Amino acid sequence: MYKIYTNSLCWLQGRITKFLLIMKLTIVLLIVSLMQVNAFTYAQRVSLKKKEITLKQVFKEIKKQTGHDVLYQPNKLKASQKINADFDNSSLDEVMKACLQGMPLVYTFYENSIVIKEGTPAVNIQAAASVQLITVTGKVVDTAGVPLKGATVKVKKGNQSTVVDVNGTFTLKNVEENSILQISFIGYITQEIRATSGNILVKLKSQSFGLNEVVVLGGYGTPNAATEKVVSTVVTVSGAETDDKPVPNALDALQGRVPGLSILSGSGEPSTVPSIRLHGLGSLTSGTDPYVILDGTPIDLATVLTLNPNDIHDWKILKDATALSIYGAQAANGVIIINTNHGSFNKPATITLTSQYSLSSIASYKFFHSFMNAKELENFDVSSGLQTQAQLDAVLAAIPVKNADTKWYNYYYKRNAPTAQENVAISGGGGKTTYYISGGYLKSVGIAAESGYNRYNLRSNISSTVNKWTQVGLNMALTYDITHTNPFTANSTNGGLGMFAPPYASPYAPDGSRYVTIPGWGNRYDPYYRTSQNPINNSKFTFNPTAYVQVKPISGLTLKSQAGLNGYDFTNSTLTLPSYLGVGSKLGTNSESYERNVRKTFTNTAEYAFTVGAVNHITALAGQEYSDGGDQGFSASGQGLTDNRLILLGNTIASPRDIGSYNYEYVYNSYFGKLNYDFNEKYYAVASIRNDASSRFSVAHRSGTFWSGGLGWEAKKENFLKDVSWIDNLTLKANTGTSGNSLIGNYTSLALIGNAGPYNNTLGYNVTNPGSPYLTWEQHQKTTFGMNVAVLDRIRLDVSYYIDVTSQMLIDVPFPTTSGFTTITQNTGTLQNKGFDIDLAVDLWKDKVHNGYLTFFLKNEITHNKITKLFQGRSSFPQPGFLQAWVVGQPVNFYLPLFAGVNSQTGAPQWYLPGSNPSITRKDPKAVTSDFNSDALQQNSGIGQFAPSTGSFGFNGGYKGFSLEVMFYYALGKHLLSNDGYYFQNPNVYPVGYNAYKIVQNYWKKPGDVTQFPDINNYQLTQFDSSLIQDASFMRLKDLTLSYSVPKSLLEHTKVLKAFKIFLEGRNLFTITKYTGPDPEIDSNLSYGQFPSTKQYSLGLEATF
Repeated sequence: MYKIYTNSLCWLQGRITKFLLIMKLTIVLLIVSLMQVNAFTYAQRVSLKKKEITLKQVFKEIKKQTGHDVLYQPNKLKASQKINADFDNSSLDEVMKACLQGMPLVYTFYENSIVIKEGTPAVNIQAAASVQLITVTGKVVDTAGVPLKGATVKVKKGNQSTVVDVNGTFTLKNVEENSILQISFIGYITQEIRATSGNILVKLKSQSFGLNEVVVLGGYGTPNAATEKVVSTVVTVSGAETDDKPVPNALDALQGRVPGLSILSGSGEPSTVPSIRLHGLGSLTSGTDPYVILDGTPIDLATVLTLNPNDIHDWKILKDATALSIYGAQAANGVIIINTNHGSFNKPATITLTSQYSLSSIASYKFFHSFMNAKELENFDVSSGLQTQAQLDAVLAAIPVKNADTKWYNYYYKRNAPTAQENVAISGGGGKTTYYISGGYLKSVGIAAESGYNRYNLRSNISSTVNKWTQVGLNMALTYDITHTNPFTANSTNGGLGMFAPPYASPYAPDGSRYVTIPGWGNRYDPYYRTSQNPINNSKFTFNPTAYVQVKPISGLTLKSQAGLNGYDFTNSTLTLPSYLGVGSKLGTNSESYERNVRKTFTNTAEYAFTVGAVNHITALAGQEYSDGGDQGFSASGQGLTDNRLILLGNTIASPRDIGSYNYEYVYNSYFGKLNYDFNEKYYAVASIRNDASSRFSVAHRSGTFWSGGLGWEAKKENFLKDVSWIDNLTLKANTGTSGNSLIGNYTSLALIGNAGPYNNTLGYNVTNPGSPYLTWEQHQKTTFGMNVAVLDRIRLDVSYYIDVTSQMLIDVPFPTTSGFTTITQNTGTLQNKGFDIDLAVDLWKDKVHNGYLTFFLKNEITHNKITKLFQGRSSFPQPGFLQAWVVGQPVNFYLPLFAGVNSQTGAPQWYLPGSNPSITRKDPKAVTSDFNSDALQQNSGIGQFAPSTGSFGFNGGYKGFSLEVMFYYALGKHLLSNDGYYFQNPNVYPVGYNAYKIVQNYWKKPGDVTQFPDINNYQLTQFDSSLIQDASFMRLKDLTLSYSVPKSLLEHTKVLKAFKIFLEGRNLFTITKYTGPDPEIDSNLSYGQFPSTKQYSLGLEATF
């Protein structure tokens, strides 16, 4: 058979009136038509009006509009035969019947193909007197065999439909045999198949895998696989991969699933915003957070933490210029698009209940096991001369309850901190309206004392077809969360004191009560007691509405308007209770703050898609976007509280009280355009341009223009590869473009005057910012070369190489002190990032009969950054306050004295002296000094701060109803400065009895000793130098999930359940690292009293009714 390829906010505290006001404003937004289109498409319908058009051209239009190849034998069908096409949103059945009218031919659907063959034309089944009704069962997976939870299976000519369950399976009863089933899922190409009895396996191809199938317009325009051929590096992650993870925020669940996207939690505190970096370090001082869009509306990373992971349908991560430049000024650090769940047309209501319970503890106790036990500390204190045996005996005698080895971390960190998540969602739709409504509750007890996080979520996504050319919708999300923060985890004051406590002391008195002050430790306060007396409580109300309208006045033209808002109200209360014995003369204190942050975005687009000469497909987009935001708040504090029951600010004494307030605003206005072209679905070109204006720059310099261009080639469709059966796919692409960064202060470009404090009861003012009137956009130019290849129906490889150059960086540079300032912000310097992204999947085993599969995956990034130009002609710029140095030709390095070891003859510590060029790291054993206070020490360590390689690997597998996921996450070449080490390696600096690391026992005692630490009697054991820099590379078993879905045949007996899944999961089960601090995963240049990551065990249930 010859195959013919064709083209184809306000604060909510029970005030009902304010809530109603929000509702009224939202309705106004909808009525004024500042809206966007919902994701409703007609991917399986054809519109074509043309007289005397050949069947070949019709088949090309079918391919273009639906993605289906039409297969036929040239000797049976004359493709040059002409018909009069008059199809207006007609079904494929209607089009094919019109094409074959009067011919002795029939057609069948097979996956993504329509096969024409000889035979008697099919009888209209629906009109036949005898109809065979069958039960259709099957499984929907992606090309790797991973189940696609949430995919829709619908009878094309009927109202029957269902949603694929968590294991990818579905069942449709009383379906007419041979009727057409449509299987669809966002991010994948819709398929049509014939309904037959037996088990059906459907593999949907991702729209982001084939070059012609990537459909990302950055949230602008109408997604359509037949018309948008974006030559971009875009990764789509299904919400099914992240919604059942035992984490309080969805970003943690995304970790390790996107090559090139580094997500480091850095803390086990439930409300912590993780650090996110795409393709390495993109800027030296400006913000590096990616631009995040939720259902078409920009939000900040903190808002992502408030989302219910069960509401997320998919994530799209945009990584190269053709995907980023359309966002212009805000896309320099990458773009993350989050789409939430939606209903389906003509689908009965489906209720999904999810319940999950987890237990958390410290991920690794390696750090806590590095301290001396009671016997070791007693021997160390005496042998080192820190105290005599008689002094130690007196201390021990004063302790009423002695303990052989108190592990203080067990009294401060919980081993089984519980987290409970409950979610309910109802979705469905009629002929014109779809809906998705959900509610969720999460309660997480932190592993540290007095810490925890509670969250309440409500979401409603509704869309409606007003008429055949107009659609409207409203997505709305409300979140209220409460955070109880441990006051001392951020700075080691309390957690550190907990580890300083002597192991021979006990936290409990003889009567079993807990001590307030610990005997044997200088009567210092018990760390747990200090925590309970200094509570910190935060609450936040987040409001995210998006309203949209889409109009299609003529064929090919789509007009869309959208209005969205991201807003939150945040309150903080920080107390020192009057009952705290260490409160001193101030008595109890209270500090409260309030913040309101609102960002409004209005977007209007016009998109026109058309075809020239049957093989030239063009889509043009033009748009305008306006966004403004503001942040306002106030704070107040007072002292003098005397009763734990009377802790409001009004109960503090009148003087002194501190009061402050602020109000910031900013505006962006943008115009943009994009052009997509393909020739015969084989060769592609994409170009975009955007102009942004920002209020953060002066009038003369606030406008910036950003552009991109890309080319793509689907080599597999060439004649010389088309018949090579072992090559499934081969695409090549190259693109380049620019984007911007304006993440500086809202008024940095302006000269500012501020309050200088009172003088003689009169308020004074002074200049607080010198102003930088010539400031403009930081520029990023990114070039990417990529290849997608699939072979042997088993191996899929996506590899790309990128070069990202940042110029005109927004940097604070030295300024003459005679001006009254030390720095001023300027556009200067250049930074280069380059690297590889690798995404590999290998099907090791497939069993279609039992829905079995085992797939190995590897997602890796290798990146390198270096500074290529600084400012004022400098080749280096030390920043001791940040422990780093900027050196031309090098990555961002640690900057602090370079330790040369201990002199084995004298026991003195030594540090290297620099050569003629201090920016070059020199380690000359003859050029050393023992004077740490010398100004002439070698400072540049030559050790980079950021990990050059991060990624994940593991396995996905399944058999019958079971599925398994194993994922390891790693970072290689990562370094941290252990500030904890400075405190716990200096026992001769702190009072006697403070505990320390075991390794300090390796100090110099006599000439000839080769030791790690110097003479304890004459030198401080550890200085703030390069000896504290440690290799923090790590590999962690990030995720291990085993689930089982009950077979449909068993659920049918319940008459109620459509799907039921039970799953067990473990996260951070073990860690391999050389790093001795609490956690190597933090994204910082130093580790200091961090709240360690947690190990979690989780049991969950999901039921669909």
